[in-house]
This record gives sequence, structure tokens and C-alpha cells, in this order.
Amino acid sequence: MNILLTNDDGWDAVGLTMLGQVAQPLGRLVVVAPQEQQSGISHQMTLNRPIEMVEQAADRYRLNGTPADCVRIALTQLGIRFDWVLSGVNNGGNLGSDVYVSGTVAAAREAQLHGVRSMALSQYRKRYSEPFDWQNLVPMLDRVLNAYVAGNPTSPNAADACLINVNFPDAAPSLEPTEMVECELDPNPLPSGYEATPEGYVYTSRYRDRRRTDGSDVDVCFRGQIAISRL
Repeated sequence: MNILLTNDDGWDAVGLTMLGQVAQPLGRLVVVAPQEQQSGISHQMTLNRPIEMVEQAADRYRLNGTPADCVRIALTQLGIRFDWVLSGVNNGGNLGSDVYVSGTVAAAREAQLHGVRSMALSQYRKRYSEPFDWQNLVPMLDRVLNAYVAGNPTSPNAADACLINVNFPDAAPSLEPTEMVECELDPNPLPSGYEATPEGYVYTSRYRDRRRTDGSDVDVCFRGQIAISRL
């Protein structure tokens, strides 16, 4: 298989590196990722200036554009027929209503629009101020890729192209495999708490305090399971 890797955290992000290491046995990997961090940019595209793509190494490119730009250019300009596009692993969750603002999910969505199977992968973190061991992600990521990607090339019918949104829990390592749960997106909006300051409004809400519906992706991920949603 030919697999395109991208993200919204930037071409040198640790989550993208982890994704490449775990996905390597699945086939040829080609990385086209943003030159700079692009979190929260959604499906924005660059239409008013040239987009430069620089080859950092064989099959590894950085692009001074958005996550959606990365996928559009990779699929149309590299001359490679990709079987899957994997976007992530994002440094933070992309749960529920997050999918509408996430650059990680937008990259995967762009692939689906082109008839290529895609997956957005995100690592929920309870507290960004605390150290995080990305090695804990490896067994969970390996299970998901082998369950959904291995042996599943793109359907010849573009209408069958899937978009899967995956969120890994922030949980302590366990001898037991972390359960994978297919679930619906949580319908609740993100918290909208702000503090008025002389400089303007400052966002004060905490992601981990967001409302959650029982059985939704937010609920599943927050209780320590892998949340898998088909978009």
C-alpha cells in the first residue's frame, strides 16, 4: 500500500514521528506535512499565493500551507496513487464538535473528498502542563492501524471512501489491551467560558470539563477507551 501521512502540528511533530514508526510495516509511507503548526485551522486552503513544498528526505516533504493543502497537493501532484491518508497523531483530542475546527480532521476529510480512505488520529491529554510519554501510544496505535488499515486498500468506488476519527485516551499503561469502541460524535458544543481583560476576552474553559453524552466519543475517550467514529 501507498500511505500518505500528514498532520496539523507540523512536519517535525512527535505525533507524526510516532505514526510513521508504527505504520512503517504497512507499506510505502510518504509524508507531506505543514511547515508550521496549524492547529484549529479547519479546512482552510491557500489560494492567494504560491505554496512551496520542500523535500526534506526521500518521501518526506514540508509544505508552507495548511493540512488540507498538504493532502490536495500530495494527491494531485506527486504522481502516486495513495490507498490511505493518515492524519496525526494530533497532540490533543479531536472529539465531538472539535471535528469542525480541527486541521487534523480536515486533512483526512480532504482525502475522503478525493475518494481515498482516511483516518484522523488524536491523542487526548488531560493536562498539557504535565509531561507526556508518547511511548504509551504505541500499542494502541498499532492495534487501530492493524484493525482498520492493514489489508484494506482504497475501494475502486470513490463513494465508498471512509473517514474514521480516532481519539486515544490519556491513560496509564496496562497489561490488558485498551478497548476500541465505535461510537457517535458528542453533540455538545465546546465550553465557551471567557474572562474580560483590558486586552480583550481570554478563553478560560478547560477541555476536560466539557459536557459529554453517555456513550459518545467524548465519554468513551474520557473513561479510558479508544473512541472510533465514522464521519
